[in-house]
Amino acid sequence: MKKILSLLLAVCMIASLLAACGGSSNPVDKNKAEASTDKYRSYYQVWIGSFCDSNGDQIGDLPGLISKLDYINDGDPNAGNDLGADGIWLSPMMPSKSYHKYNVRDYFEIDPDFGTLADFDTLIKEAHDRGIRVIIDLVLNHSGDDHEFFLKACDELREGKEDGYARYYNVSKESNETYNRPISGSDYYYEGPFSTDMPDWNLSYEGTREYFEEVAKFWLEKGVDGFRLDAVKYFDDKNTDADEFLNWFYTMSQKYYPDVYMVGEDWDDAGNVYDMYESGIDSLFNFKFANSGGEWMVASHGMTADALGKLKKYDNNIKKRNENAINANFLTNHDMVRAYNMLDEDDYKMAAALYMLAPGNTFTYYGEEIGIEAPNTSNDASYRTAMIWDNEKLPDIEVPGVAEVVKNELGGVEQQLKDEHSLLNTYRRLIKLRQQNPEIARGDIEEVLDLGDNNVGGMIINYDGSRVIVIHNTTDEAKELTIDMISNPELRGWSYADLAAEPNKEAPKLSGTKLTLPARTSVVLKEVK
Repeated sequence: MKKILSLLLAVCMIASLLAACGGSSNPVDKNKAEASTDKYRSYYQVWIGSFCDSNGDQIGDLPGLISKLDYINDGDPNAGNDLGADGIWLSPMMPSKSYHKYNVRDYFEIDPDFGTLADFDTLIKEAHDRGIRVIIDLVLNHSGDDHEFFLKACDELREGKEDGYARYYNVSKESNETYNRPISGSDYYYEGPFSTDMPDWNLSYEGTREYFEEVAKFWLEKGVDGFRLDAVKYFDDKNTDADEFLNWFYTMSQKYYPDVYMVGEDWDDAGNVYDMYESGIDSLFNFKFANSGGEWMVASHGMTADALGKLKKYDNNIKKRNENAINANFLTNHDMVRAYNMLDEDDYKMAAALYMLAPGNTFTYYGEEIGIEAPNTSNDASYRTAMIWDNEKLPDIEVPGVAEVVKNELGGVEQQLKDEHSLLNTYRRLIKLRQQNPEIARGDIEEVLDLGDNNVGGMIINYDGSRVIVIHNTTDEAKELTIDMISNPELRGWSYADLAAEPNKEAPKLSGTKLTLPARTSVVLKEVK
């Protein structure tokens, strides 16, 4: 079956880059995105409240996002100025009293700040028409303290009743480091490690699972293609085994949409992340390689071969636990300082090439592609400031605790589209290179190459016998390399990280097996049989 899918995918890619090539229909929604027959995507993370405001209330919303879908992907691979991403991860959007929406009051609605369910229906249709799949942030670890079930649980516990709604939550009469949030007017405490207004669900209770089955069914019937599951590490408690719960939720969701995609957030040590793949979940975010001390940023200015060796080990370990595992690579997200606060522009471009040209799915945080900075690195709200569409027409979007929007140092989308060597155009080229060479995302790392310099990293990626080589030269000197690891190599494309990449800069050259690789450049070569 895998070989059949590979052949179908290859035919589609040849016919038209990024074009829809058909796929199985969804039993609950005939309008599913069908740009490929598998779960591999270049995802774009949208923080809804900061992306685009359609009604002037200083809060981004779903209609605003809909108006910018052509920027993410216009559905035409041969024209336009779109980024080319073919997946969207939406930040929490359900009713909540907080601006970040992670303490959910109602799992079956859209927060009025962001729009309506009708707006969401329109978003799904418009996204799928462009070949974009949509996953939504789903918070299963805890609810808001204003959720109907928690309010009823507290009322009952004040009466000493433990066999009603209290069963939906983790509560105890014993106060300790776990149960440390008192319920006023009672002798009970509840578990809420994140905040007093985020009580933890009892995920082992049958009633909770029945409720979450209704939630999953509701959104899958709405047309979502999957879920980003928040805080999966914290599913593990004295009542619940995280792996067992994830397996249940994933398997249950497949009843309603067999091709559902799920990616979990787990900041834990790599060994614990490996083990969580035994649940059967598709992906877990690769935090080991992300953020300031992660392998991608470190390797952007050296030790590149070492990083690729660690990547091969990581990929091997997750696939030992789950042969269908899909690595989830990223640089930063909404809980991290912005990448441009940590990297110079050339290293930034190299870091982008490193994670974009690695096996698995990629997740690009909105604004990462234009180098947005966090104005205050000690305030996590500043990691979620407004998207800059035009440096000359700054958006009027308010982020709690953050000063007014200022111009972006590298320019907004409008300015960077006009600069061939901008960060934005680097991202656009990298995503296109991923799409034109499906082996990159879908293949296994067959070998990490010894190219005689630890700052020049290369790997052979094998996808059912179709092989590509990805090489990154992070040094300031051109390299002459012999490419005899594959037969009949063909140069498929490249990406510059050098700020001096002007029109007269020499491009990579391949003559037979001799490759001239300029400084600060990444290339993709393919074996031609």
